[in-house]
Amino acid sequence: MATPYRLVMTTCSTQTQARDIARHLVTNKQAACVNILPSVESIYMWQGEVTQDNEYKLMVKTHIDFVTAVMETIHRLHPYDVPEIQVIEVCAGSRDYFNWIDEVLN
Repeated sequence: MATPYRLVMTTCSTQTQARDIARHLVTNKQAACVNILPSVESIYMWQGEVTQDNEYKLMVKTHIDFVTAVMETIHRLHPYDVPEIQVIEVCAGSRDYFNWIDEVLN
């Protein structure tokens, strides 16, 4: 069962960057809520070398109608050359929570 709700994920290298993006998304009603998870260890290939960093993971709760705006905001505000942006379709969940998302974003 598909829903119109989406979870958008990204990472930031500092808590300040993560908070700035999260506050912008919520203030501008592009997201109902953003969770910031601290101390995510990332190991990845960058410019031909294995890189290891501690990052902050953002989990953005939004509606399909705002996904493009969320992605554009992340690209505009993010300091990385290639920020992680992954959009996950929410298949099911609490109707009360979905109603709250709708209320916040309208």
